Amino acid sequence: MENQQTLFKGELIEELLRNYFLSLGYFVVRGILLKYENNDLTDIDLYLYGRSSSLTRQRINVDIKNKKSPQAFERIVWANGLMKILNFDSCIVATTDNRPVVQSFAHTHKTTILDGAFLQKLRSNPSSDRISEEDLLNELSKHKSYKTFGNKDWKYIYELSKSKLLTEQDFSGFNSSLTNFHYFTEKVLVGDQKKESAIRMSYLILSHMLIIIDFILKDIAFLEQHDREKKLSDGLKFGNLGKEGVDRIIAMVVQISGIKSAGGVMETLENIPTNILRDFFSKNENANNIFSWAINFENLGFKKILTYPDKLDSPLKAIISVMLDYMMIERKRYFETFHFKI
Repeated sequence: MENQQTLFKGELIEELLRNYFLSLGYFVVRGILLKYENNDLTDIDLYLYGRSSSLTRQRINVDIKNKKSPQAFERIVWANGLMKILNFDSCIVATTDNRPVVQSFAHTHKTTILDGAFLQKLRSNPSSDRISEEDLLNELSKHKSYKTFGNKDWKYIYELSKSKLLTEQDFSGFNSSLTNFHYFTEKVLVGDQKKESAIRMSYLILSHMLIIIDFILKDIAFLEQHDREKKLSDGLKFGNLGKEGVDRIIAMVVQISGIKSAGGVMETLENIPTNILRDFFSKNENANNIFSWAINFENLGFKKILTYPDKLDSPLKAIISVMLDYMMIERKRYFETFHFKI
């Protein structure tokens, strides 16, 4: 990706902190908008997601203020409030303020402080083989979706995908992300000048999808195989409502409208080939690797030197293949579009 931007102080420290948390094994996303019914409420500097075991996950919001007057007390209060609204597990405030009283106040409110001395250490190791968030957004803003997303640019679609990690880590979030992934898969196949950006978007949206399904799986990991498969099947077909919820809505529509039957709607939903995804994600060996695969795809999306899908390691290529099967796109057709690349 050409014409990399020079980062300002705040942007640079956010990138350095992202790289730091990535090195600790977290899945990290920078600059997520918190939305409510199409309203932008605020943004989270860093979102951290960790997998402690098959049954437990960590979600952490990080607030970063790299200023001469960082207003540390205010940021601790703000970060705590956001943590509670989002039902996250903990929060972190990175501030240039080194006063002991700030540490004391943060400790009282169960907030981790990364102080000025810590931030200064990060600045001594700025090198990375990743592009910045600013570089990615600049590239994505050059491309538009004239039909599917109502003349919105790809930056908008990417920001929307990130926002789902805050409030839609559920079946509805996964299913809508799957639609976005399908869109960019088709753009990869077109073979025009947008191909590289489409590949990056495919990787990043897939990483978001994997984090969402990983969060879903924590609640059904203890179920028997048959019950786990049913939960996945119903969620992938009918969203958060499940089959019973959709049945109730259809029955209500039939009663209110006076039509004789809405069976065609249910039949259409039943025929969605979700068994492909259900079978893949319900297997324990796959479920245990979803988190690490998400981290790998996130890293691929930000690599300075882009890796094409046909050059991926076998496990990552297998995940894309499963998605292609679900979307009824021929694997050979997809992977052979990259054979002309060196």
